[in-house]
Amino acid sequence: MNWAWRQQLPSTPKLVLMALADAADDEGICWPSVATIAVKACVSTRTVQRVIQTLIKRQMLSVEQRYRSNGSCSSNGYRLSLRGGDKLSPAPDKGDTTPRHGCQGDPDIGVIPRTTIRTVKEPPPPTAVVETTDPGGGGVSDLKYPKDLLPGERAQAESMIVALKAPLNQQVVDEWTGIIAAGAIRTSPLGCLRALIKRAQEGRFTPERALRVAQVRKGRQRAASAKARAMTEASIPGPINEDNVLVRRLTDMARRASKD
Repeated sequence: MNWAWRQQLPSTPKLVLMALADAADDEGICWPSVATIAVKACVSTRTVQRVIQTLIKRQMLSVEQRYRSNGSCSSNGYRLSLRGGDKLSPAPDKGDTTPRHGCQGDPDIGVIPRTTIRTVKEPPPPTAVVETTDPGGGGVSDLKYPKDLLPGERAQAESMIVALKAPLNQQVVDEWTGIIAAGAIRTSPLGCLRALIKRAQEGRFTPERALRVAQVRKGRQRAASAKARAMTEASIPGPINEDNVLVRRLTDMARRASKD
């Protein structure tokens, strides 16, 4: 960690480097995902990817793609260019390896297996936006996420979805919600969201379950508004019936009390 503090960098690259150093072992090796780095540094995943390329060019960092025992891609392995070693925290995911074969999943950053310095092509911006009946809010905190997410999953989802703009961000989240509700997740919820975001960035996203999720949410909002209006109307008192016996008795009592 002391090594990272000593590097002369602008604020954003420094935060990303500190996040990597915080997870690294004594040899400067760590395995955090891009989403985890983004949350720690309070930046977007796209910013993390660009900063990592800058750190590689400055020879402060090297990257190696890792694979799980089943052949699927895991998070990238990073090696900090430490001088003389440093006392840092250990990294997780000990079962991941780097065999000589192609990636079968969507890694955090595309790399050529067993290479350290490489060029990454940024995905093109979304070429089309498909409107839904309820696009939702534009900000990350305004979006409607799946209800059963853990706090950590919600935080990572928010850091990932910033790569998309409204209304496409809510459409992707709605599609993700529908997939989770249907029990169609084949790997992990966050891995599914990462794949949907990548598809949207490449202009290949077509909402399927998202349309139904948005319609259900809009119906619930209409029902809640109708209920609120009914309760408001019920709380407004109607006109007093002066011919009612009880009303006349109370009126007489009030009149006598005022005379006394």
